[in-house]
Amino acid sequence: MTYEYRDYALSVLLTKGKVLISMEKVALYMVKWNDDVMKEISIMNSILPSFGKDVSIDIGTSMTRVMGGTRETMMSEPSIVATDTKLDKIVAVGDDADRIVRRMPDMWMELTPLQDGFIVDYRVMHTMLKYFLHKVSNTLRRSRVLVGVPCGMTDVEQRAMMDAVIQAGAREVFLIERPVAAAIGSGLPIFEARGSMVIDIGEGTADMGIISLGGTVISKTIRFGGGDLDRAIMQYINQCFGLMVSEQTITDIKHAIGTAVVPAEDCEFSFTGRDMTSGIVRRAVLHQSEIYEVINKCLADFLDAIQQLIRVTAPELVADIMQHGIVLTGGMARLQGLAERISSEMGVPVQVASDPELKVVQGLHRSSGQIVELARFIINSKDRRGRV
Repeated sequence: MTYEYRDYALSVLLTKGKVLISMEKVALYMVKWNDDVMKEISIMNSILPSFGKDVSIDIGTSMTRVMGGTRETMMSEPSIVATDTKLDKIVAVGDDADRIVRRMPDMWMELTPLQDGFIVDYRVMHTMLKYFLHKVSNTLRRSRVLVGVPCGMTDVEQRAMMDAVIQAGAREVFLIERPVAAAIGSGLPIFEARGSMVIDIGEGTADMGIISLGGTVISKTIRFGGGDLDRAIMQYINQCFGLMVSEQTITDIKHAIGTAVVPAEDCEFSFTGRDMTSGIVRRAVLHQSEIYEVINKCLADFLDAIQQLIRVTAPELVADIMQHGIVLTGGMARLQGLAERISSEMGVPVQVASDPELKVVQGLHRSSGQIVELARFIINSKDRRGRV
């Protein structure tokens, strides 16, 4: 009878997702077995955990967000690696890389694997993905990974992304466009006969799409994001104040007085920088009206791209958008007055999702349990054996 009980217990443990009795009841049966059988069962229980839990990853130009895995964590770290300038060797990734590069810029060099949302350094991308994915999952080789990608990726760019994820250790990878993931994360009715429009604005790209009846009607990616505003503000300070300032100062200025609409009150922001001529540190004051003029110039192409997308959309879907509005996601959606500016230019209601920078990774995480239903949204997939 001993081995009959053992065979029954093993059949329970090996049933994928169809466990007939709880592990507590298995423990009760163990009292009937001798010590060596109990040892076999405990070993099997330790080496046969559940097949790896799905991992969702949103790889942005400035930040990478990972959700899920065996640790069921949410991780957000900079999309950078640090290399030793003398040995040409990668020494740190993410938060660790950000800390050492800022404090010892002469010894370490910062590398980013993405530019405008697309891979520009495969080696760095592979290292960064391997670090992030293994940080959230200790069963990665049994895990599926869902990746949010820009709209309109070429076949070559898709294969490069999938190969990087597979080589980082994943069992299978699925690519889903960011507007779709953002719509799912925002809870929009993507399977209903109703047009839903989402615009996800990150650091390097703005991804926009219209979704209806479980499919993407039209989507588009443009090279525009928060990085464009940062560079424009930096250039303005260099030219008008003759000062060099840090990236953190630019971020503080953008968050404090950055606006996409004419400010009701002309607020001030005091900052310090290094004089480009004398090298002396001095203080300057920036007005909100100045920042508005800088940002306003950057928004022209972005607003025009939204108009073009709506212009080529079917009238029935445009009517839905007019009624239900546009949802903004991504980090730049937090820019003061951006939703109001888009609404006034397009004549449609616009709302900013709660925690807009997390909507893509949250949508990918929700999608992991609906792979079959979302088949039309998966633009490409690949497993470890190379099967698509």
